[in-house]
Amino acid sequence: MNDKNAIDNKNPGNKSVDQSVLIVPEGAESIGTNAYSGRNDFSEAVLPAGIREIGNGAFADCACLEKIDLPEGLTRIRKNLFSGCRSLRTISIPDGVTSIGEWAFRSCVSLETIRIPGSVTDIAAEAFLNCPGLTIITERGSYAEGFARKFEISCMAE
Repeated sequence: MNDKNAIDNKNPGNKSVDQSVLIVPEGAESIGTNAYSGRNDFSEAVLPAGIREIGNGAFADCACLEKIDLPEGLTRIRKNLFSGCRSLRTISIPDGVTSIGEWAFRSCVSLETIRIPGSVTDIAAEAFLNCPGLTIITERGSYAEGFARKFEISCMAE
């Protein structure tokens, strides 16, 4: 991800006026591996619509992260992406995403709901390891519904 439209730990994006919101600049197309990993200085991240790829562990261990809206155009949730985000309570995976990687949400202990679209056809077995109160919201008959049943995760199929 070495292009001028990539965000990484050397080109981290901007903070809002109130300093608790991380704003990734318009024009960014990717966020690099571990770009924000371990940062605890923001509770919300705002990503532009043009983001097409987010690297492994980009938001891992951001213990204060409570809210992030993922843009349409992503095709996968990569390994360790939100691992250790202890304050994250709910998230929606955009339509078009086809896979959720290993440990993507590991130890997101406050995660209550995740909306997974029918486009997801692969979820790593340990994607939701140590997410004790999680409910998966998905389409009836989807891969995510079968995954939830197999791993005894609460599921609401609509």
